[in-house]
Amino acid sequence: MTSNAPQESALVTGASGFVGSHLVDALVDAGWAVTATCRRRPSYLSRQKYAGVRYVAGDLNTSDGLGDAAAGQGTVFHAGALFDFFASRKDLETTNVEGTRRLVETARRAGAKKFLYISSGAIYGTGYENRLVAEKDPPLPTDKYAQTKWAGEQVVFEANGKDGLAVLSVRPGAIYGPGSRYGDAKALYLLKRGLLFGKPGLREMISSHVHVHDVARASLHLARHEACWQPAARDLHEVAYNLCDNSPTFNGALLERASALMPEKGLLGFFNVRIPAWILKLSAHAVETGARLIRKRPWFEVDSIDYITCGHGLSNEKLKATGYTFEYPSILDALEDVIRWYESTGWAVFESDGTVWNEA
Repeated sequence: MTSNAPQESALVTGASGFVGSHLVDALVDAGWAVTATCRRRPSYLSRQKYAGVRYVAGDLNTSDGLGDAAAGQGTVFHAGALFDFFASRKDLETTNVEGTRRLVETARRAGAKKFLYISSGAIYGTGYENRLVAEKDPPLPTDKYAQTKWAGEQVVFEANGKDGLAVLSVRPGAIYGPGSRYGDAKALYLLKRGLLFGKPGLREMISSHVHVHDVARASLHLARHEACWQPAARDLHEVAYNLCDNSPTFNGALLERASALMPEKGLLGFFNVRIPAWILKLSAHAVETGARLIRKRPWFEVDSIDYITCGHGLSNEKLKATGYTFEYPSILDALEDVIRWYESTGWAVFESDGTVWNEA
């Protein structure tokens, strides 16, 4: 029997990025009318599966194309961002704060009803150490990327309830999956190359992770879960949802598991030793300095060392209370398939130009 219900429409920003491309895929599978926007048309849109996807070239940094992209959209999934620990604060603020402001104002003018912002669990900062933080815990971002994502959340919340628009903020843990080349993926690559041959930091620190498929599926789930949308909310945490799997994991255990799954690892392999964070940060400073001199991206950054040596554990109880179930409930179980994908492709994704994902 054919349904007479109108087709749901959505705009996905950052459609060429890691998260944005998976959002487009999930929405197409769910039967939505999808508009994808980013600066350059992604090659995957040429596949037959995406023939119905409308592409609009758009740039968060200039507003170019945003009005056309937002026209007629019921829901905006804002995945476009600059995720780069090496970027300047100015560039991060231009895209992640001012670009978000441009988009949410454009969405309001265009008559959108829902705006789902892909934020980051990194906004909670490093002060909570091994405690699993909940949405009510105050964000205390420490690095400049996390600070701009938290500022972006606040910009979005200012629009909640205005001109008929309701907003949500989704705060993912460390996102992983085949095709990623930053964050957790970079740690795997350094392990493969033999540059990460021990456990970072002198203490076991917990972190929370989420497969990119669950980022897309959970975002779609929340978009359709009407009880989540609260245009009269008075505090941002009321419309925020942590997004992570059911396996908060100590960094040492995660690296041990990854090491066991890799058939070959550089010259040194991986040892059950701890590397003091100050040594890693000193190395990162040297690597960043060298990268600036030769005008290339560094292998790793100072802020990324802070990220992997400090606690970043999230509670997902609020999300699970909405009825969401994870396709990948544990990174320890999913890691084998992810590493197999990298091995089968020769880790080639890391040999590209180094552009980080979630393109604006």
